[in-house]
Amino acid sequence: MMNPELRAALLAQVEARQSLNALADDCAADERTAAIAALNAADQKVAELLAAGPVEAPPELRDRISLGRYLTGIAEQRVLDGAEAELRAELHLSDQAIPCEALLPTPEERADAVSPQNAAGDALPSGTINLTTGPLLNRVFVQTDAAFLGVSMPMVPPGERRYPVMTAGTSASMQARGGEPDAGAARFDIVDANPHRLTGRYVLDLEGVAEMGSLLESTLRADLRTEMGFQLDSQILGGSGAANQVSGLLHQLPLGLAPGAAFGASGLANDVSAVLDWAAAKKILTDGLDGRFSRMESDIRLLIGGDTYSLARSLYRTNDSETDAIMAMRALGGTVRRSFQIPAPAVATIHPKSANSTKKVQSAIANSEPGAAVAPVWQGITVIRDPYTNAGKAQVVLTAHMLFDFVMRRKDGWHRYAIRTET
Repeated sequence: MMNPELRAALLAQVEARQSLNALADDCAADERTAAIAALNAADQKVAELLAAGPVEAPPELRDRISLGRYLTGIAEQRVLDGAEAELRAELHLSDQAIPCEALLPTPEERADAVSPQNAAGDALPSGTINLTTGPLLNRVFVQTDAAFLGVSMPMVPPGERRYPVMTAGTSASMQARGGEPDAGAARFDIVDANPHRLTGRYVLDLEGVAEMGSLLESTLRADLRTEMGFQLDSQILGGSGAANQVSGLLHQLPLGLAPGAAFGASGLANDVSAVLDWAAAKKILTDGLDGRFSRMESDIRLLIGGDTYSLARSLYRTNDSETDAIMAMRALGGTVRRSFQIPAPAVATIHPKSANSTKKVQSAIANSEPGAAVAPVWQGITVIRDPYTNAGKAQVVLTAHMLFDFVMRRKDGWHRYAIRTET
């Protein structure tokens, strides 16, 4: 089955080739060069997706899906759960798509009378042996902060992933007639990504399946996938770089002063001079425009912690009790979001000084260059179902693996601000 990403890549490849063929013979050289570069990029994308191999539905999912449930979900405009939702996630399909596997014939199901019954032919009262289990309520996971900040998370084929970044180049200059400028050197930094393995597992037994039915395994499989995504997001934000962890944003970005903030007058302690107020919160956006990556407030995405958010919601402009600091920043066009993964305020070292602060501050992450940070994922999430290792115990082991890395191709446009929240 062709997944949507491969289909889009093939269409882009055809369009790029048609654009190149449609160029006139006497077109400008830079126009032809750009068309050739676009076609090469489209060819490379298709090659990477084909190298990743075909997307096939696992047999254990194909045997448990129902065409009727897909049709009912679309008709009622609701999101499905269970095996149907798992298969869509496995094949990267939208909530409106029906996999071809759902059209395959399924074993006939019969509805027999349920025993035991009472003398009147009715089911036994609630609380006796005639018990059923309703749908499980899944665990709650927070929405991803990495995607909010613009971190790219592409699927990549096997092999080390290399990301070249151009850091310097030539400078154009005005010349007199007959003059010729010196050629500047194009310089590149090379950033390599290497796979780190994230693993989660469940063990279930036949007794549990007998008590809860196939609902148990499908719920655990879906929970594994969601947990892996949550931990991926946690690593991108707060990975320490030690003990097999990746080096996340809070670890790589130095903690510096927010726009408009200053150090204490003594200069001895690494203190932020004042607690965040309404004007200082607004300056994070207005004074944070650098003219390169952010030229409008809407170019900035700001991720703040719980204490900073609560404080900002209590800050108002003089003689204005309607517009708090969060509302003011959003009114300017900035995108502000609270994160439950940013650590609570603590005494911390603030760049560029080296002494520890005597006041507690909380980190806030701002970004205005999407795509500069990337978390490549090798082949997605692999779920291994092992019914053999613990067969003597009548147990099935579900193990999920994800290989990924997090690299910052360029830190320009990224900031980690120290927000003082205590008096």
